[in-house]
Amino acid sequence: MADIELKRLKASEVVLKASRLARLVGHTELTEFLGFERNGYPTDGPALTWIERAGRWADREKETFYTQSIAKVEAQVESAQQAIDAMRGGGNYSGDMALVAARAHDERILHSSASLSTWTGIFGQVVATVYDMVTEIYHELLFSELQASLFADAQERVDGSLAVASGTALEKIERISDRLRDGDPESVSQALTTCRRLIDSSADYVFPARDEPYKIRDEVDLKVGPQQVLNRLQAHTHACGASKSRRDRLRRTLFDLYGRCSAGTHAEVTIDEARFIFLQTYIALGEILTLSAPEVGNS
Repeated sequence: MADIELKRLKASEVVLKASRLARLVGHTELTEFLGFERNGYPTDGPALTWIERAGRWADREKETFYTQSIAKVEAQVESAQQAIDAMRGGGNYSGDMALVAARAHDERILHSSASLSTWTGIFGQVVATVYDMVTEIYHELLFSELQASLFADAQERVDGSLAVASGTALEKIERISDRLRDGDPESVSQALTTCRRLIDSSADYVFPARDEPYKIRDEVDLKVGPQQVLNRLQAHTHACGASKSRRDRLRRTLFDLYGRCSAGTHAEVTIDEARFIFLQTYIALGEILTLSAPEVGNS
């Protein structure tokens, strides 16, 4: 990106360098575009999107465009510039044909200037398109790296807590997750049942059932018996000092997940949805299990 921003490379060099990046990250669109720029565009026009983005239209109504590779475009730029430089200062014309010769000289300059403008425009548009796509790749990689770092940090904190809280239910996670990745339809029911058991066992661990209700200030008295699994998790988040907005978010998330894991809904859940339910259950329980000290400004 810096090479483009500081104009340290010619367009053909930018294309070659970006081609290596596209190959390394497996970016199909950029690879296709740069392939046309390196080798030239086919005349049957299957690459209209890239012709548009590279500013290569010669006559849009007649659907004609400039097919030359970026290296040939550079050569045209240099040729036009050299022609203009050679004609600077006019010529020494005399005699009856002086006016005609001078007019022809001016026309050649205008023609070379128009040619230079066309090729320079393509040159600049190609570089701009490469820059936009490389910037997009950069931000995707940056976000991916940030996600990986955040998830790795969370996973390290969550795994130990979940292993202690969930008992034998956690032992099935690896096997079921493998079957979900393989697309095994029978794994859906097992995955959802395991998710429900993880929620149940986590509630038993952080807030064992008791007969007396749990009071959340002046809001409500929660029943926290053996069957009130979600209430007990809500009571735990309150006891840990989580803010009301955070408690409400976790309550809604677990309510939806718990309902989706009910036996009557298994037939409606696809493998793709089961994977996300599995992941969301892990994340939600992990957040609850790692709550400890009261939050500042909770209510």
